Amino acid sequence: MNTNVYKIIVLVGICLICIFWTACSGDSDETKQAELILKVDKNTLKADGKEMVTFTVEQAGTDITSDATIRCLTDGKTITGAVFSTITSGKYVFEASYNGQISAQVIVTADKTVVITSKFVRRICAMELTGTWCAMCPAGLTRLSYLTNLSYDGIVYLMAFHVNGTSSDPMVIAQSSLLSGRFAVAAYPACIVDMRDKMGLSENYSVMRGIFNESLENYPAHCGVAMQSDYDEAASQAIVTVKVTSECTSEYRLILYAVEDGLKYQQNDGGVYRDYTHNHVVRKLLSATVDGDKLGQIAADKEETKDYIIALEEEWNLENLSFYALVTDENGYVNNLAICKAVNGKADYEYVND
Repeated sequence: MNTNVYKIIVLVGICLICIFWTACSGDSDETKQAELILKVDKNTLKADGKEMVTFTVEQAGTDITSDATIRCLTDGKTITGAVFSTITSGKYVFEASYNGQISAQVIVTADKTVVITSKFVRRICAMELTGTWCAMCPAGLTRLSYLTNLSYDGIVYLMAFHVNGTSSDPMVIAQSSLLSGRFAVAAYPACIVDMRDKMGLSENYSVMRGIFNESLENYPAHCGVAMQSDYDEAASQAIVTVKVTSECTSEYRLILYAVEDGLKYQQNDGGVYRDYTHNHVVRKLLSATVDGDKLGQIAADKEETKDYIIALEEEWNLENLSFYALVTDENGYVNNLAICKAVNGKADYEYVND
């Protein structure tokens, strides 16, 4: 074969191979690397250190969040757990990387939190659900009392609601089971905080603190409560006057309970029944329901008054008896409370600067 012809054939073959290779190795949809996508469940949050946003990283419809790296370009920090929270307001820019690929940027805005202050001291209501039959309840109360005395002395007020159990309990009232059912309490002892949240009394202290702090930080007082009880010995009754002053125009309800200390009765304590002193025991609901009596809308800086005539039962030890007035907001949460002795007791408004 002629040498020149041979060279031409070889060159043509090489060209055809190059053309074929270029066609096969071009930017086709099948071979192009899929885009890396960074998503966020919301683009704004409160700069309170608690609210969080959650990130997701996807490629070709597959969630690869656990394998990708998410960085905040604003402060240069790598995000752990694919969540972000902050106490500093401002705009934060994020991007994800995976196998050398970089996603488009995502912006999250942290809004400055508004601190609501009140002139009234905030009191928290802790409704312990218990019973003389409950073997773990004394230990639960010990833990609850330790925490409140240590960190919330004069702030958290305890109420013991005795619930029907495996044996007779003379301190049971019907409203205890009603509250237990409403908050889906499945194990005892338990505690309902401000008619808003519940917790077990074997929880880690940090969990219990978190629930109390939630009341103080996210549900500050916007009303004050004052009360007075005038004892009529001849009629064996008390005339109780409750006053509520609101700092904002809002709807309120009033729940009133009779609570007694120093009740002696046996208690199951770790499987052994022993003599026991039961304190802050709720003896009777004095308002119409556990949701309270309607006070209606109270305008800002206005006061509403409600009177009760309470028949004092013979079995109550009046020296150890108090009245608890719980004022709930439009959500049904206890916003503030006051306590006074049944016999000529008085509780004035409590002001932060007093």
